Amino acid sequence: MSTERRYDSRRFQIEESTTLNNGARTVFIEHMTPGTTVPPHFHTRFSETFDLISGSIKVYRTDNLDLEVLEASAQPLEPRVPVTVQPRLYHKYLGGDQDAVLRVILEPGDMDFERLLKILNGLDRDRKLEALGDSMVLMAVVMELSDAHLIGPAGEMLEGLRREKGDEIRRLKQELLDKYDTPEALENSMKN
Repeated sequence: MSTERRYDSRRFQIEESTTLNNGARTVFIEHMTPGTTVPPHFHTRFSETFDLISGSIKVYRTDNLDLEVLEASAQPLEPRVPVTVQPRLYHKYLGGDQDAVLRVILEPGDMDFERLLKILNGLDRDRKLEALGDSMVLMAVVMELSDAHLIGPAGEMLEGLRREKGDEIRRLKQELLDKYDTPEALENSMKN
């Protein structure tokens, strides 16, 4: 399994919840292992600001749908020098050769993204995340809640998965929301 979908190699702590700031922003800390990445994608509901705290990471971003152009746009982040990706800008990131800690700011805040963070933290706490790390159905839930619109081959694969397993995706999403989208889960995610 590539690290692109290894949710068990990432940890999240919510610093500021959109529920507590009138929807202004969601702020979280992401801890990731070396080589962690996400497939090329874009968001429609929010901008995403990356602020490196420690380690190394590259951000790739472009307004060109060509994946080769995206790959050529690598920009290493410098600690405490934030980089913002505006809505509808194609992007991805790639962790370096050491653990990285990244502050991410979504503006405006996004409840579904926060729900996702609570789900991933809850699955990790329940020791279920590693077993689901390879699940394509979980990946579809993650992409939906995070407003991540995949592009290229990953986007085509996800569309096919949604056609074939739409009911299973909806069931898993509802099960995860029922179990982990609670006030206690928010409190736990803010303590991590």
